[in-house]
Amino acid sequence: MNILLKAILLFIKNTAPSVILSIEKIKDYKKIAVKFIILNMETWFFKFIDLLGASVCHQLPERSFKAGSLILPVCARCEGIYVGFFISALFLFLMFKRKESDLPRIYIVVILCIFIISTVIDGGLSYLGLIKTNNILRYLTGFLSGAGSMAIVYPVFNFQYYREPGYVRIFNRTWQFLVFLAVNAVFILAGLAGSRAINLVFFFVAFISVIFTFYFINLLILFLIPYFSKKAPALFSRYLILPSVLSLALSAIELFLSFRLHLFILRLSF
Repeated sequence: MNILLKAILLFIKNTAPSVILSIEKIKDYKKIAVKFIILNMETWFFKFIDLLGASVCHQLPERSFKAGSLILPVCARCEGIYVGFFISALFLFLMFKRKESDLPRIYIVVILCIFIISTVIDGGLSYLGLIKTNNILRYLTGFLSGAGSMAIVYPVFNFQYYREPGYVRIFNRTWQFLVFLAVNAVFILAGLAGSRAINLVFFFVAFISVIFTFYFINLLILFLIPYFSKKAPALFSRYLILPSVLSLALSAIELFLSFRLHLFILRLSF
């Protein structure tokens, strides 16, 4: 281990001569080497997050929120979609304990469908030049779309996953839907607050949300296969392990292929 640390120290001296003087003043070379490793791990981690964002988003700086000089890994619209999906999933799994597997009442379904298509309408009209959109609208409609999508697929997941799903409507009581809207409103306002600290939190939340969204959608697709479906007695059971591993593997493959496709399209544009 000491040999490894000394090698790292020698590498620092050879590659960063401007810091030799400060290094020589510190006798404990272990501390320097450890700091060097930590700094590089942070750099690699942020690069990984940026690459993950590049696999699903154009990452145009003018269409993305910032935390100081740090640009979020996805644009405002993509951030809204993925974070809305993730936050809504957390809310629904925490709020509903009866394995609700029926869609909500028709008026709620209509509202959720409007949420889902809102970002398509905003983006489409903007692309056609009929309206001039901005990051606020992009994030707002994106969040509503992600939240609405999760609320629609949640009962489908319950129906396919549980051995004995509860044949009860999601949002069976109006106040439940109002709470759902209120929670989403809080996170929408937080994302639009422009706070450096909040945006830094959302930087990591967006990263987690992208992975979760791919994971959950793949998980739901696997539960449509009879071999995996309708076996679990509870949310956390052994019947979740294999599908989760497969879902994460599929997500990794999809994100990698999406990243390569993104690079290919960029090459064609130049």
